Amino acid sequence: MSTENEKQTESIPTCGICEAIVVDDDTKVICTYEPCSKLTCLSCIQKMIEVMFSQPTLNYPFKCGSCLQIVDQRIIHEIIVKQRQYEKYIACIFPLYWAKDCLDQNEILAQCPFCPYFEIYTIDACPLHFFTCQHPSCGKKSCLICLHAVDDTNESIHQSYCVELRTYKKMIEKAIESGSQQHCPYCQLTGIKDDGCTHMVCQRCKCNWCYLCGMKENECKVGNNVQPSLSAHNEDWESNEGRCPMSLISIHELDIRWPENDQDCLEYFHRYRTVSHLFNVLKLIGEEKFNEVNQYFGIIDASGYTVQEIKDYENRIFIDYTSKGNE
Repeated sequence: MSTENEKQTESIPTCGICEAIVVDDDTKVICTYEPCSKLTCLSCIQKMIEVMFSQPTLNYPFKCGSCLQIVDQRIIHEIIVKQRQYEKYIACIFPLYWAKDCLDQNEILAQCPFCPYFEIYTIDACPLHFFTCQHPSCGKKSCLICLHAVDDTNESIHQSYCVELRTYKKMIEKAIESGSQQHCPYCQLTGIKDDGCTHMVCQRCKCNWCYLCGMKENECKVGNNVQPSLSAHNEDWESNEGRCPMSLISIHELDIRWPENDQDCLEYFHRYRTVSHLFNVLKLIGEEKFNEVNQYFGIIDASGYTVQEIKDYENRIFIDYTSKGNE
């Protein structure tokens, strides 16, 4: 039986990331996804903003640290305005929209990391590594790979390290981005589920597919002489490794490593998926280069993973079909 003190402790609101106590008057973000509804404190919001400025491609839009759903951006915008960083914020996110919808395949948007100035470059001739800002109040030269200032004393370092490692850096960034999402196998539309059901109907092409294995409905593994369907794909999944459950939370009954609620299951799934993609990059470029990219850019550490975790992926099992609850 819970004591009165335990009940009071349970009712105290805390940050879903750092578990700091959050009082009513504190600036905070409340996750609008009802099954989560967790809070993010001001300190963690400020860290989210810092991380977004360092890697906007990977960290925008802002997401709940607990369930990874996109949060209400208004409070975060207010904090950015109060910190007098709104111009910097617009300079970060504008290229994301522009690059996605407006550029041709042979064009890139080159932006100064220190002010809103940007230019559009055609990359057919040669890749662009360094950028000199033409804004009258800036004029800084920067490296477009690490986004740091470049001058006569360190240009050779950027030439030797950034330029050499840029391809590997992009491979790691792509692995992290693709691992944190799932894509429709028909039209490649990417997204993240907001519940634990594995049945998907694509918003763009209206086709059915399985979120867990990523296969089309008509290609999903089913029993012999059975018409392919997502329902048939779910039948007897516990004893057939090629099939998937209808609900992510049911995996816990077979493999207790998996969480018992939808949001934690989704986080577990996408973390495993991301580590899998990063492991493929590690095997492709080699451990030495992988470590070198992380040591120079800090890209693995900043994304919340460890090199050791990625190296250990080879020994991990996605779902343990042999344990039946590890009894």
